Amino acid sequence: MAMKIVALTDTYEPQKNGVAVYLRNSLEHLAKKNKVVLLAPGTGKFRKEEKYGIEIIWLPSVEFPFYKGYLMARMIYPNIKKIIKSQFPDVVHAHAPVLMALQGFIAAKRAGIPTVITYHTHLPEYFPHLLKGMLPGFLGDLSKHPVKYLIKKVYSQADIVTAPTKELVNELTGYGLKNVIYLPNGVDISKFKKRKTSLREKYGIPRKAIVILYAGRVSFEKKLGILLEAFKKIEKTNRYLIIAGSGPYLEKYRKTATELRIKNIVFTGPIEDNEFQETYSAADIFATPSDTETFGLTIIEAMAAGLPVIAVSKLGPKELVNDGKDGFLVDKEDITGFSGKLELLATDSRIRKKMGKNALKQASRFSLEHAVRETMRIYQMAIANAKKKRCP
Repeated sequence: MAMKIVALTDTYEPQKNGVAVYLRNSLEHLAKKNKVVLLAPGTGKFRKEEKYGIEIIWLPSVEFPFYKGYLMARMIYPNIKKIIKSQFPDVVHAHAPVLMALQGFIAAKRAGIPTVITYHTHLPEYFPHLLKGMLPGFLGDLSKHPVKYLIKKVYSQADIVTAPTKELVNELTGYGLKNVIYLPNGVDISKFKKRKTSLREKYGIPRKAIVILYAGRVSFEKKLGILLEAFKKIEKTNRYLIIAGSGPYLEKYRKTATELRIKNIVFTGPIEDNEFQETYSAADIFATPSDTETFGLTIIEAMAAGLPVIAVSKLGPKELVNDGKDGFLVDKEDITGFSGKLELLATDSRIRKKMGKNALKQASRFSLEHAVRETMRIYQMAIANAKKKRCP
């Protein structure tokens, strides 16, 4: 049965992050059989746009003062409420609500519209990161407690809450929430199959060199300094590191690489989606030192390209990577452990190829099609739950 779906998000294009990428792909897929409207922070004046089969309502916004590239919608609650009610949606889905999306969720609840919230971002840990590490350690810890209180207070009002990992489901349940469902994000697997690429030639990387890749946002919380130091330990003439993507810390990490005297490194800067796919095809190993990934969309993308993965044994990566089978898990901020696994995969082509094949199998479990089917099932449950609340 076709639905009218209103989605709310505080992060979307042109921002490059896992939430924005997954949201665009999943909504585009949902829009094939449903009417989908998205409210998102935009640049300039209030406007509407049809894109990817989605009706996008761009709300006037300003840049978040502590994190370059993030926008905050300036529209006040009564206007957001008016927009949502005028759409007459069957369900409203708030993705990682913080500002505008939180107001939209509250408006939907007060209007009696069935609601779903997705917990994309591990807010107790991410709040200090939004301030780029400017909070002293003890204040960062103190900030987690009111955030957890707010999560319980707000999310408990939703008809259904979804989380992309089982660990986060258990965490939210531990807060006292009783309406939490496991819903992993999905990737269009077909887009990331190995293909011929001229990327090595573009950056002067020899055809037979071993290429280690990080792809994603280049920002404080991604801990790329750890990867740079780990690569420095194993750097040789036939080994290269590619940092693919852009973000507020791009220049800082370029400077760090220079200070470490790393020679075989490429910072691509901003790249488009199709260039990400070519970049995966040019690599042999994928590595991400971030310890705040609630899911890790780039990990699945890398696996879909047949790359073994080295990641931190925490949150999303801990559930995506089968240690010793399709990649390796290391402790957070463990430079020695990271460099040791990089050395092993760079040296042993047999292990590298075997893990790459296993990674392909693992990626198939997280297809976009499966994620969208589950999302539709959850919408139907949210509608049923809302009806029960109205008619006890």
